[in-house]
Amino acid sequence: MIDKDGYIEKLLQEYSKSFDITRDYEIGGVKARAYGYFSTISEKYVISPKANLWSIHGFEHILFLDKETVTLSDLDEARSLMEEHMAPELVCKGNKYPEKDHMYSYLTIAYICDKTPDQETLNALKKFKYEKNYLMTIRGHVEAHMVLMDLSTGKAYANRVAKHLSDFYMKVRG
Repeated sequence: MIDKDGYIEKLLQEYSKSFDITRDYEIGGVKARAYGYFSTISEKYVISPKANLWSIHGFEHILFLDKETVTLSDLDEARSLMEEHMAPELVCKGNKYPEKDHMYSYLTIAYICDKTPDQETLNALKKFKYEKNYLMTIRGHVEAHMVLMDLSTGKAYANRVAKHLSDFYMKVRG
């Protein structure tokens, strides 16, 4: 069985292929093992980039949290962290709305755990949902992704919109 530190290192190595990684990150009083940032821009222009018809920006912000296990109160704290700190600070950068041409931001929390949470917590995690629209989506929206890797069983769990992450987290474990 891979130890937690080894798993987190492998996971961060995989994420660093497309994310900027900052280790030992703190936001809203929560200390994360790491923070990952990804951005993408799509544009449509005629002849020259100066004749830009439209552009859209997409982002993902991910916190890697090291826990022995996850409880219902941890999920409540995650929601508060997203609402009170991640969206205002990372997405809006202290402004009322995100930057011009912002289309979406995924706020992802990745729990790396030693023990399996109780069934009630796993059910709540699978149903976890947080979304926020800015100016009726004119300035885009935010969507919460949540994934939990249980190192004791090698299983990963995720909320509905982040289901694609489960296989990735189990694959990283090997």
